[in-house]
This record gives sequence, C-alpha cells and structure tokens, in this order.
Amino acid sequence: MKSIIICNTAADSLSKVSLNDYSVKNIPLDSGEGRVGPHGVDYYRGNIITANNYSNSISIVNLLDNREVKNIYVGAHPNDVKGYKDSLYVVCGESNSLSIIDMSTEKMIFEVSLGEYPHSIDIDQDKSIAYVSNMDGNSVSIIDCVNNKVIDTITSLECPTKILLSKDKKILYLCESYLGGDIDGYIDIISTDNNKIIRKIKVGEAPIDLWEENGKLYVTNFNEGSLSIVDVQKGREIRKIFVGGMPRGVIKYQDDIFIGNYMEGTISKINLKERIIKTITVGKEPNAMVLVDHP
Repeated sequence: MKSIIICNTAADSLSKVSLNDYSVKNIPLDSGEGRVGPHGVDYYRGNIITANNYSNSISIVNLLDNREVKNIYVGAHPNDVKGYKDSLYVVCGESNSLSIIDMSTEKMIFEVSLGEYPHSIDIDQDKSIAYVSNMDGNSVSIIDCVNNKVIDTITSLECPTKILLSKDKKILYLCESYLGGDIDGYIDIISTDNNKIIRKIKVGEAPIDLWEENGKLYVTNFNEGSLSIVDVQKGREIRKIFVGGMPRGVIKYQDDIFIGNYMEGTISKINLKERIIKTITVGKEPNAMVLVDHP
C-alpha cells in the first residue's frame, strides 16, 4: 500500500495519507516528555524515523500498528535523518554536528562536526558518502560514512536548505534559498564526481523542498506560495503553479503532486493532467514528507 507520511511539527504527530482513498490516520508522538516537533523523516527498514526539533530526539514509528515505539536522544535540535546500513545519521542544528546512532545498541557511536546549522542530509548508499546542507554556514559538508569524517566542503552558497541526490547518483540538487532576502532562489546542480556546481537554475522565493522525476524537478517556494517545475536538461523553470500559503514538502506520485501547506495544516493534491486540486487536512505545520510502500 502506498502512503505519504507527513511530519506535523506543531502538532507533535505524523499523518499517514493513504494514496488509495486519501484517508488520513493520525499518529501521535507521545512516548517521550514535552514537545516533540517532528521536522525531518526517513523510511528505514519498514519503520518511519523522525528527527524531532524540540525534544532533541528521534522517534521510531511502526507502520503496522501506527504507533511510536521508541524515542531516542540524539543531540541538540535534530533537523533531518537518514538510514545507512545499521546506523542512523542525524543532523543536529544547534550543535552543528552529525550524530551517528548504532541501531543495534541505540547509542551514539560517532559525532562529526559540520558547518553552521545543518539542515538536510542525503546519502549515496553505494559509495558510502553523505551530503549535508549547512543552512547558516552557507555550505555543504561531504562525509565519508566508512571513516565518519568530512572529506570535502562546497562553499559560496546562500542559505542552502534541501539537498537531494539524483536517482542516477551523478548529481546533487540543492535548494539555495536566500531566506531572509526578498529575492528569487536557485536550484544548484552539483556534480558528484568533483563536487563542483555545474549550473544554477532560478526558481521562486525561498525554495525549500524538491522532488526529481523523469528529468524534471518539482520545487516548493516557501515565501512565494508556489511550485516551480524545472527541466534539468534545459536548465530552466518551465512552469510555475501558485498554490498559496507556505508550501513546504513535495511529493509526486503518478500524475499527482502533493504539497504540504505549512500555514494551513493541509496537503494540496494537484492533478497535472486534469488540473484538479483536492485539499486534505492533516496536522499543524506539515513539514517534511516521505512516500512509502508498506503492508
């Protein structure tokens, strides 16, 4: 069964939206104490893992019975998480570090220093290389996951938010958001061969998330209330759809694009062929999203 899992940061919960009938299941994150603030999410070995801003922890959620089963302390202000082999790699914004959690012991085994306020992570599982965007550090840290150390840094960026490894693993896509400035942002196209920026593609104000499919990128522009559709080969934005509010997470599935509206607590489903928009109510401040195929 295909579902979209959404982090509701202000509601301390997840929403599971079925792509069969668009029904919504609420999953509270309440095994810890106090506020949680799920912000980043990954699908790892059949479970959902969330990086929780407010509780300095990660949550492990079992999708079979739709409940949080564990809450593990990882460091100050986790923003994102990715699974790699038997470990979880968690970027912690306030400690400017990468916490590496061994899931057999559920303990931190390494801590790697990064740039200022790391925000997003992706991992090349085959090459054992992690890429982290440092939002306030205006840089990308490149980490050797075998030795758990930084091996390169990409600089001269402006407030990088989301980082995404292309499906063929030859390219890094990076949202260069210029947050705080009333100007358009860019998607940086970075070669994974030499870690150099190949080109910059202008999109809307404050690009914050993106999805890659069939040579196109679907980019949410947080401050502009829009979605940019980018043709990577042509190197330009080919279409812009104004969706309103503050669009955050984005996922494309078949002919539909799903966009989280951070301000309204909803998900917009936009059908590109029929131009039909459906609104799905989720929790407060929907943030990162992940597409899962589960029993």
